[in-house]
Amino acid sequence: MEFNHMYFGYCNMSGKLFVLANRKGYASKPFIEKLMNSVVGEHLYHSPFTDLFIGETYIMEVFEDEVMLEAGETLSDDFMYWAGYLFKVWSLTYPEDTAAEMLLQAPVDTLRQMFLGLHVMSYEQAIEELKDLYISKCR
Repeated sequence: MEFNHMYFGYCNMSGKLFVLANRKGYASKPFIEKLMNSVVGEHLYHSPFTDLFIGETYIMEVFEDEVMLEAGETLSDDFMYWAGYLFKVWSLTYPEDTAAEMLLQAPVDTLRQMFLGLHVMSYEQAIEELKDLYISKCR
């Protein structure tokens, strides 16, 4: 898939949403898991009409109204931005995958373990690696 400027904006907003969770002191792993299994996450990562132009602050407020978020261990801003960006690229590259399915194929612990190797690849290559790993584990 060839990305245009609008797609880069969507991906950037998703990355900034994940970093905002750090700024608010939310535990990173539960934040990601709750987001990807939420109504907000389903809208952001599976709806063709994602309204990311409203900003990460507004998206966070809506998400905070949907679920209870707790303070806790925050992962690095670099990791969080990368993970948020990755999930948005994934949703644009594989629109048939729901947010929950993306998380199933790329759990937070796997992303953390593979971050150093994956973050130097293109997002599309990283997604292919994660999908291949998931398939190999299912066999």
